[in-house]
Amino acid sequence: MSSGRRRSSLRTALLALPAAFGITMVAATSASAHYVYYIEQVWSNPDSSRCLINRAETSHGSTGGGFFKGTSSSQADVDPNPLDCVLGWERNAGELAEGMIVYKWYVDVNGDGSWLICDRTDQWYMNSVPAAGFELKWTAPAETLCGAGYYSIRNYAGMVDSGEWVGLNATVYSGYHLLPDYSELSTKAAAQSEPTVPDWFKSADTSDDPAAIPVADANGEPVRNSDGSLFTVSPNLPEPTAAAIATAAQEPAGKRTITTDADGNVTETVAGQLTRPTP
Repeated sequence: MSSGRRRSSLRTALLALPAAFGITMVAATSASAHYVYYIEQVWSNPDSSRCLINRAETSHGSTGGGFFKGTSSSQADVDPNPLDCVLGWERNAGELAEGMIVYKWYVDVNGDGSWLICDRTDQWYMNSVPAAGFELKWTAPAETLCGAGYYSIRNYAGMVDSGEWVGLNATVYSGYHLLPDYSELSTKAAAQSEPTVPDWFKSADTSDDPAAIPVADANGEPVRNSDGSLFTVSPNLPEPTAAAIATAAQEPAGKRTITTDADGNVTETVAGQLTRPTP
């Protein structure tokens, strides 16, 4: 991994007024917002001229069942310092990476709550054209993925700098959102206590993560193995291999769109595929 440093998290709730530098630095909550996100500068080179920004978003989306989006950006500054992240830094094809895990809040019969893995990408998605931004998005069906309740994502972002991957081990938590929207189910789910957010869940450093986390089924209940034990999986994605990078860049999975802003910055968006781990 290339050397670098990570900025402190900027937790941003939408539906708030913009701050002086275009960032509202307040804690994100999702029970009353249409959509929520956190954004963080997860890596910079030693002189802070080049940066990697990771943004994670959860909302009700067009179906009401959930919309999840993660963004890797090599050309954006999210803190008030006007002197860092200033270089134009468009990355070549295959040099921006995205992955995500969708979590569901589960409350057991004793009233104890925990985050379960609902769906996740089983691969890294890469940009297929030179770009300064790469987005991975996914829309859930109206009935949601793992039953009514609170959802969140942890987004993975990566970038190649000086021939090495940076940022792969830094996730960003989106904030939690009650789903499905537009449904009596969400009203019933809201009767549950709101989620707690453990330090490991919102930490950008994945070394703090539990070794394994239970998986939720379509109803939001923990999946069990044939012997009745909890089925668990690692909460982290493996580092991309050269073969995976080549495959993702050359054979785009899902519908891709390319946009260019007024300053000529290119963003590629891919509609990815998420899957639920199974025993």
